[in-house]
Amino acid sequence: MQFKEQGGKVQVLLYTGFDEARNAPIVRIVGSFDKYTYKPSPGLLDKLSLEQRDELDAECNRRRQAALALNRQHYINSLAANIRGACDSLDNNAALTAQQSDEIWDAMADLVRAMREAGYPRPSRDRKPGAEAGQGSLFD
Repeated sequence: MQFKEQGGKVQVLLYTGFDEARNAPIVRIVGSFDKYTYKPSPGLLDKLSLEQRDELDAECNRRRQAALALNRQHYINSLAANIRGACDSLDNNAALTAQQSDEIWDAMADLVRAMREAGYPRPSRDRKPGAEAGQGSLFD
């Protein structure tokens, strides 16, 4: 089987033989499935053998996993910008309820835990400017 994206659908194509006269393979569309929900078109499953149904399921699962990985990467790519936007909003007196505050603190604690478990330690902070070169820290 082959799969071809066409708009919001993925066409399911089957190889049915070879046309000697045109010297080309014979491929026909047997149906499609939704690109986002993976719901097959009416009658598609009836036209497929058990082995072909398994191949269709494998393709849908592969596409689901790829979409999930892309979605997860999007969260990571936009996280810093969203946090900075929230900081700017709070600096400019945006309304924040006590429940929202609690949810944000919980989410930040979960983020710190997940980053530690993933092996990303918290970076050390630079000393504040203004300390003299020979002056030691009170916390050493």
